[in-house]
Amino acid sequence: MLLAVLAAVAYAGTIAGPVAESFGGSESSTLSAPAPVGGALVAPDTLPAPKESLNDDEVEAPHQALHDLTRACKRPMTQGPPGTPQSVSAPLRIIEDFASRHPNAGFVVDDGSATTLTLLIVVRNELEACIPALIPRIDALIPAQYRPR
Repeated sequence: MLLAVLAAVAYAGTIAGPVAESFGGSESSTLSAPAPVGGALVAPDTLPAPKESLNDDEVEAPHQALHDLTRACKRPMTQGPPGTPQSVSAPLRIIEDFASRHPNAGFVVDDGSATTLTLLIVVRNELEACIPALIPRIDALIPAQYRPR
């Protein structure tokens, strides 16, 4: 199942500028799109082209970290509060490290094309629903024109 159908859906009208293509997904997760708030979406072909291509092995750690982050944010209350800073800190660090080392990468995840930018947008959306206080950490890695207004 796809984690995000399109980053454009995740940001439906809330992003200042172009939006990204889909990022592959979790076995049990989907992102819900916030209601459109205004602003025009720009065609995906205006996104920056990846400057490096990564293989499956290079993407496995952040891919798994995304699944871990999603699980932490969606775990049942019977297992403790969902989305505590402790439960998301390790996966978030892995994703931040990956994005810092490969800011303009393209790769395939779960049979879908993705980029570092789409990964960050999906992570940002997860944090928005889970622990919004951690969003500035991801925003620091997303170019300004792709952040929500």
